[in-house]
Amino acid sequence: MAYGRYKEQLFPHTGAQAGSLKSCQVTVADGSAKLVLGADESYTLDVSATGCKITAKTQFGAYHAMETLSQLVVFNFDTDTYFVKDTPWSITDSPRFEHREVLLDTSRHFLPIATIRDIIASFTYAKINTIHWHIVDKQSFPYGSPTYPKLAKMGAYSSFERFTQQDVKDVVEYARQRGVRVVVEIDTPGHAASWCKGHPEI
Repeated sequence: MAYGRYKEQLFPHTGAQAGSLKSCQVTVADGSAKLVLGADESYTLDVSATGCKITAKTQFGAYHAMETLSQLVVFNFDTDTYFVKDTPWSITDSPRFEHREVLLDTSRHFLPIATIRDIIASFTYAKINTIHWHIVDKQSFPYGSPTYPKLAKMGAYSSFERFTQQDVKDVVEYARQRGVRVVVEIDTPGHAASWCKGHPEI
């Protein structure tokens, strides 16, 4: 799945020729590694005039290598071909910080799932590996709790600005497939004004 995604990113101009870059060999030691804090994200990327070789200990390192490769490939509009400038390249890379996070606040500013996916996809360009999803706060409670449905029914900005449990699961899986962890935050006991709309007894 990841390689298909990067193929579209590497070669967005359909009908164009591959140019001199004919193949890419990818070797991953552990392709089923868990996405946890401290997962190995290192990789090596060697690019010649005719192809490339990626070596990584986990699939997450391979994702980063593909991302780096996508930033090296250039499209020549005059010849209708793809190429990499100034080959050969030999890159050995690993993150300086294990935790590289961006905060996403959908309580104060609701965002639809499609937008959240686009944001997560954009994180991969900078190799961000964590999204801190601030899903509820005193302004609104868009998360649909099956145990306490009134929280979202009364606490969301509107009946259309909510997230189901499956929405959250889908976002977590979408992010995982891109090497991004999702940390969902539900504020308690403070910042709970939105809770009181559905449960005034709080």
